[in-house]
Amino acid sequence: MNQNRRTFITTGIAGAAAVAVPRLFADEASPGAPVPAPKAPPAELKRPPPQPLAQVFRFVQAGHVNLDKVKEMVNQDPKFVVAAWDWGQGDWETALGGASHVGRRDIARYLLSQGARIDSFCAAMLGERDVLLALLKVDPAIATTKGPHGYTLLYHVAISGDVVVADALKRQLPPDAKDYNQALSAAARDGHLPMTKWLLANGVTDPNVPDGFGKTALMFALEKGFPEIEAELRGHGAHEKGKS
Repeated sequence: MNQNRRTFITTGIAGAAAVAVPRLFADEASPGAPVPAPKAPPAELKRPPPQPLAQVFRFVQAGHVNLDKVKEMVNQDPKFVVAAWDWGQGDWETALGGASHVGRRDIARYLLSQGARIDSFCAAMLGERDVLLALLKVDPAIATTKGPHGYTLLYHVAISGDVVVADALKRQLPPDAKDYNQALSAAARDGHLPMTKWLLANGVTDPNVPDGFGKTALMFALEKGFPEIEAELRGHGAHEKGKS
């Protein structure tokens, strides 16, 4: 009796398995098989409202020229220091980026003290040589990365006047790079004679190329009273508009 009972149970389980397993795979493969309902996506995180775009725009503008306005707005909302404005087609700029390409070290240093995120362009403008050389060692591609409005890293280096970093960048730039022409106006604007000479000797193909504000290196030298830079530029073919 026990043997028959055991045989019955064993046979029944095996038979059930033999039927259930093919059925299981048949259900999975069947086009008409019911599909479990997907889990509901997690509720979206509750976030504070974005900063008013008009204020972000004013802050980025102030970052170029107005330290007092920058301080006033940071007191209103400290997060402005990381806010960015899109000038169009993904031309994103922060107040720190603006301060960097116009050479406003005072504004840049204040923004950094308030939590702004330093980048290679700001470091170049401030003359942080060790930082730039370390970044170039880690990734030489930063030499050709463009900043806001297309200003190059060499342009920001020219603001600092650091010829050592310029030499390091040169090894990563093609011989005919437009970076040299663009950087010339920055060197002249900030009165860096050695950098002006270096650019003219190493890659400038046209000393009369205007910057983003329509000014040439010679125009800056004349406006700011840098006679040695003026002479150097004229010696390499720079001239006033309409003259040769």
